[in-house]
Amino acid sequence: MKQNIKFEVFDGVEVPVSPLLKRKRKNRYGSIADLDSEDLIEPAEIDRLYLREVFAPILALPVKSKKGWIRPNIDEDGAVECDAFGTVDFDRYTDFDKALYKADKLREELFHERLMVELISSRIEPTARYKVMNYVFADILDVDDIEDVNMYCLAKRCLRMRRLQREIDGLTERSQERRRQKAEKVLGPLD
Repeated sequence: MKQNIKFEVFDGVEVPVSPLLKRKRKNRYGSIADLDSEDLIEPAEIDRLYLREVFAPILALPVKSKKGWIRPNIDEDGAVECDAFGTVDFDRYTDFDKALYKADKLREELFHERLMVELISSRIEPTARYKVMNYVFADILDVDDIEDVNMYCLAKRCLRMRRLQREIDGLTERSQERRRQKAEKVLGPLD
């Protein structure tokens, strides 16, 4: 049996090719003499730069927002700055109010709770529902003492709706107070 042994020339001497050695692949993006491949630009960065140049006129257009016209940031070279949101510094142009954001999310929850209350209340006789809910809201009857499953679920959901509404009201009041204080700093006392 004849083995095929491959030989390679190394410094003028023929040596058998070791199976442990692998041939080094060429960089498919090319290379530059006297420059490490780690110093070269990534292909994704090339794509980003190309797209930024192609879409620069579109990115430079002003955008109409709820609060007015938003103009993109222009750096010292006259190029459009691309940040996390693509064309503008988000925090600079939007006054994000965490309290109002949370209140909006709680309003969505409240909406879903109202839907569930409507579904559950359709299963219960109106006079019984009215009497039990009055006792629950007046703290005469504890929710855990209700034996009827539909009435128990209705009472739990109604109490949750009441708590959500109180939270929403508190958040909007705090947000309005913060905005009033911010306006007083700029404009002086508003009274």
